[in-house]
Amino acid sequence: MPRTREPFWRRLLAGTLPLLVWSLHFAFAYGLAAAQCTPAGMRPGGPDRALLGAVTLAAIGACAWLAWRAREVPRREDAGLLDWARLVLAVLALVAVAWTGVPLLLVTGCA
Repeated sequence: MPRTREPFWRRLLAGTLPLLVWSLHFAFAYGLAAAQCTPAGMRPGGPDRALLGAVTLAAIGACAWLAWRAREVPRREDAGLLDWARLVLAVLALVAVAWTGVPLLLVTGCA
């Protein structure tokens, strides 16, 4: 049986990595906001907006980098489903991180 150049799990991780970035950003952002808005951890100004902004920008940068790496997929004739998923999910995760981060950056305090 011929051995492929790239193992399946490595290709699968490359295809799903954008969603992992988004899910980690989502969990961190809402977890931090929930932790800092509990009565025991109440912050005067609400969740730490600088930290949330930095994490959001880092996640947007990671998703943009993943989309940049997948940019050659539409020009390739041998691109498979996993290659297209890598490109589409990178763009989708970029939008999802921005969408998730905007409300958290606008929150001024804990209600």
